[in-house]
Amino acid sequence: MLRNLTWFSGIIFLIAISSCTTKKQLTYLQNVDSIPGGTVYFKTPIEYRIQNQDILYIRVISLNDDVNELINTFSSRYSQNMFQNEISLFLYGYSVNDSGFVDIPTIGKVNVLGKTLEGAKISITEKIDNSVRNATVIVKLLSLSVAVLGEVRRPGKYQNYNNQFTILEALSKAGDITDYGDRKRVLIIRPTKTEVKTFRVDLTDKGLLSSEAFFLLPNDIVYVEPIKSKSFRINIPTLTLVLASVTTLILVLSFIQ
Repeated sequence: MLRNLTWFSGIIFLIAISSCTTKKQLTYLQNVDSIPGGTVYFKTPIEYRIQNQDILYIRVISLNDDVNELINTFSSRYSQNMFQNEISLFLYGYSVNDSGFVDIPTIGKVNVLGKTLEGAKISITEKIDNSVRNATVIVKLLSLSVAVLGEVRRPGKYQNYNNQFTILEALSKAGDITDYGDRKRVLIIRPTKTEVKTFRVDLTDKGLLSSEAFFLLPNDIVYVEPIKSKSFRINIPTLTLVLASVTTLILVLSFIQ
């Protein structure tokens, strides 16, 4: 009986040791020091192109105050409280409809689908020039969110106000990956106008810095998978209870015999 107990305990111990997290599993960019000169030439960030349901901030500045009031969807008196939450974005921003147009008061519909922000600005300026000369147009993207899910400390949707927003910055906003997160198989889901692209990145490898997915785009989803041993770690209290029960039973049977 005691021999069986020793053998059983040894098996549990080996399983527990094999499931332990090592420093190597938790370290990012482990081989970055091997880069000659310490310089990495990453890919140029992809310039975002406007999609359906995006929300744009559009403001027109001209010498005609009446035109400004008609076109701009807000009063400067309330501008301090604008864009504080998603409801404000919806109320004050211009939504791109299913056909790819934004409908601007007194100006009409302008097609912005698939254009960069600069391209949308040019299209809107050309449309406005028909009725307002020498107007200045400002176009910015308001739907800048990136979702971070899975094994991170604070999963959720995070706003990005930087044209060069990286996956490492997104993870830092989410409180970093937990000890249960698999840093070698992080999934990036990137919806586009016609398809959904997916990327697998290894955060422990220097190749991440030159990956197409290193720079995130608005509407990207970052999913951190759990490591394989997570289920075992979650069940450790149950296994401990089972082991204690079996040990007690064996000792009782040994005592009886």
